[in-house]
Amino acid sequence: MTQEPGTAREAVERSAQAVLAGNLPQLMADITPEALSQMMAMGATAGGLAPSTMPNIQGYEIDEKGTDGDAETFHVTFTSSIGKATVSLKWKQILGQWKITEAGLVAAEPAPGGGTA
Repeated sequence: MTQEPGTAREAVERSAQAVLAGNLPQLMADITPEALSQMMAMGATAGGLAPSTMPNIQGYEIDEKGTDGDAETFHVTFTSSIGKATVSLKWKQILGQWKITEAGLVAAEPAPGGGTA
């Protein structure tokens, strides 16, 4: 795993790159157990259009949403052959490390024509 970044934005970039690369150890280091449960539940409610269930994620876009108390909120849109999924992620510093503490699905958009898995 990499050295801890200084900003939440850097942590979000590192985590999104880990999703793209399939770097599970980095993803697990970046997320709290509660947020992991929320991410896993997304797949069931989004018809497969959630980062935890999308095949071959090809790209992502990050949109900073601002500060909410001691949390930094970002919307990250992941793209794959079956469509796009945007998740809201709250990041907080826990013991000096940025961690995803809350995750929720914002939008799920199937690819035109249904895409291919």
